[in-house]
Amino acid sequence: MESKRPIIHFLTNYVTMQDVANMCIASGGRPIMSDATIEFEEIIPKVDGVVINIGTADQLRFDKMNHAHRVAKEHNKIILLDPVGCSASLFRLNYCIHVLKTGGISILKCNAQEAKSLQNEEISPTFCGVDSQTVMGEQHHELARNLWKKYEIYNIELIVIITGATDYVASSKGTWAVTGGSVLQQRITGAGCMLNSLIITRVCGSSLHLHEVILKALECMKRSSQSAAQGIRHQQRIGLYKQHLIDEVAIRNGPIYMITQESVDEQAFIDSCLPKTELALQSGVGYLQYRVKYKAWEEKLKESRLLQALARKYGATFIINDDVKLAKEIGADGVHLGIQDTTIREARLELGSDAVIGATAKTIEQACNAVKQGATYLGVGALFPSPTKKDAIPMDLVTLQAIYDHVHLPLYGIGGITPNLLTQTHTRYLDGVAMVSTIYQEKNENISKRIYQIKNKF
Repeated sequence: MESKRPIIHFLTNYVTMQDVANMCIASGGRPIMSDATIEFEEIIPKVDGVVINIGTADQLRFDKMNHAHRVAKEHNKIILLDPVGCSASLFRLNYCIHVLKTGGISILKCNAQEAKSLQNEEISPTFCGVDSQTVMGEQHHELARNLWKKYEIYNIELIVIITGATDYVASSKGTWAVTGGSVLQQRITGAGCMLNSLIITRVCGSSLHLHEVILKALECMKRSSQSAAQGIRHQQRIGLYKQHLIDEVAIRNGPIYMITQESVDEQAFIDSCLPKTELALQSGVGYLQYRVKYKAWEEKLKESRLLQALARKYGATFIINDDVKLAKEIGADGVHLGIQDTTIREARLELGSDAVIGATAKTIEQACNAVKQGATYLGVGALFPSPTKKDAIPMDLVTLQAIYDHVHLPLYGIGGITPNLLTQTHTRYLDGVAMVSTIYQEKNENISKRIYQIKNKF
């Protein structure tokens, strides 16, 4: 059972088309950007979602968007509307109101200025471009709720998102706020368009309710923006910042972190570990970690190189557990370090600035220290009792939330992970989970199903 890679049809502005496409791919989707109305009847029924972004508006584009909107609505596709700059002119505003009152919109994503214009059906008295300006006297929480009430009568299960320093989401489930993010998003072109891409791709690739997926997508964008800002280490390198932002989203799009189970001998490795690993990789794995404690150097070299070849074949990041020397010898992507292992700084000096260095964190102090030393991601847990590490102390949800609130790095839960034990509360604070026995003790024919079950939690 393969993980779904949704196909998204973007009718977006030509200023940011490439960034939108790259963000869709980074989020696990496949973009298509057809402007030829003659093929809409053939293409749109085959896609999973449609984005209508009016940024570079003209009458011809509005005619195309109306056509795409009609076909997508007829085929019950998820449609995201971004009313870019609708507060600036009646031309834009009237089109957006028409679209919303025609129905079929699943997600309305706008800034506060645009939201106010759509709510009051009037343009702003001042023109400040298409960027959001402060809406004086408006409570954004109420604005999101009122905008949802105004248009949900035309659009079944509509979700309204008002973006800003704090994002607000309104739906039939209520209104939520998502805070955080880097101010550098305001200094690049297309951050909002890329967010559209992230949201629609995640929504179309998940079986969870749209509301939960959107909240997770907004959190992903904000945390990714913080990590990207930390990664450039210079406020003026905004071109590099955009690249880092897309990279950070991609890192957070692989919720399965596989850790190998040590084989008793070479034959067991060939007969069991390798085929099970490949089956898992075929189902979509973000990280593959080689963990071994009791084997000779030559045997480690042979096994790690075979596993690394599989990781390269399927696009997974290959990590060596604990052993910096082995990682350097085979040219692995990086290492994962436990609390008693070599320090992150020492590993970084040995492996280079681009190496992926993960760290174990069982407390908020350990997590914050790992960030200061330059960790790439954190392994947190144990979430549940584990047959792999029977002496591991389970981490409570209070500690997990505290780490999430204080650390912007990707977080991977570890310890006894099974589909039945992993709850929505856990996945709220995690970018993924690491698994050992759940995969290697499973029958080959069930591995893909098990991974799909875990992925579906995210």
